[in-house]
Amino acid sequence: MDKKVIKNIVKISAGVLVILAVWWLFSSHRLDGFTPAAARDYIQKFGKWGAVVYVLAYVLNTISILPPIAVLSLAAGLAFGKVWGAVLLMGGAMLGTSITFFISRFIGRDFVQRHLRGKFKNLDDLLEKRGFMTILFFRAIPLLPYEVFNYVSGLSRIRFRDYFFASFLGFIPGVVISAYFGGTLGEVKGYGDLLSFKFILALIVLFLAILVPVIYQRIKRKGDAYGN
Repeated sequence: MDKKVIKNIVKISAGVLVILAVWWLFSSHRLDGFTPAAARDYIQKFGKWGAVVYVLAYVLNTISILPPIAVLSLAAGLAFGKVWGAVLLMGGAMLGTSITFFISRFIGRDFVQRHLRGKFKNLDDLLEKRGFMTILFFRAIPLLPYEVFNYVSGLSRIRFRDYFFASFLGFIPGVVISAYFGGTLGEVKGYGDLLSFKFILALIVLFLAILVPVIYQRIKRKGDAYGN
């Protein structure tokens, strides 16, 4: 059979499998009602397989570019606690980003290049020249959509090894914060717990993490203004 035909069959099969898997995992929830608590309750229905389902859901969510990845990130701590939540969140994030990288580079290159690459020419140049540090920066300071950045990276000439380890290091702050906040939220049993030092600290850290990209962009705009 012609290689091009085989390649197209693989593309179509992969796309159908992803769509079916996403539908299976999220069919019982409307997106507007899909909260971290709802995600936790859904995952816990699978009992001892809950951890596997969580990682699979995170991977599929990453590949499909469907919202809401932040909900699943917070659900890790809620469902599995701070430590295991962080471990499973990191596992799902690394597996998902790796798969999207290879989909972009080897399977969906033509489609992704046609729809994304022209819009991120400057980023493409940065990834080619300073791949590791560029990935590390954008993982630590998420100025671009998480899933889109995975696909754009796969189109660049960056080595997968640099992409993988830079992503791992860059994910650590966000993973720890998300799992800690989710785990702390899961320990809230009443209104009094909302005033505890632990919960307030988790809330402040999460708020600061969300503000980092905003603060960076404002500083950069001021610097560009002064430069001009």
